[in-house]
Amino acid sequence: MSFENWAAFAAASTILLIIPGPTILLVVSYALGQGWRTALPMAIGVALGDFTAMTLSMLGIGALLAASAGVFT
Repeated sequence: MSFENWAAFAAASTILLIIPGPTILLVVSYALGQGWRTALPMAIGVALGDFTAMTLSMLGIGALLAASAGVFT
């Protein structure tokens, strides 16, 4: 991979990581509107959901689903 391609990929990835997603906006809005005691369980739930998705992805569940697409349609 050339340096130019790597730099473009790194810049695009950085921009995408800086932009908050809908779950972050939800947690922030609850924290600002109702306080941190309401937002804390929601933030923990978001973290657990992200951890679950990352774990399943690392275990190759996406490849398994793609290989057996006929079963799920």
